[in-house]
Amino acid sequence: MTALITIYELEQLTDDRLVDLFETLSRLLPLTDAGSADRRNILATLENIETVQRRRQTVAARFHV
Repeated sequence: MTALITIYELEQLTDDRLVDLFETLSRLLPLTDAGSADRRNILATLENIETVQRRRQTVAARFHV
């Protein structure tokens, strides 16, 4: 079973690791059954990765004015 990875856990990863994880989960997603716990966890983790990436871009933009 694929575990949900929280925003807190994802914040501990490097940008490169987030990209790698996003790509891996994106490849696994089509292999899951619709409505399954694995699929929900992957989708939620992908959303969490995007949230962390957006936050980092916002912070970086503030410092590169």
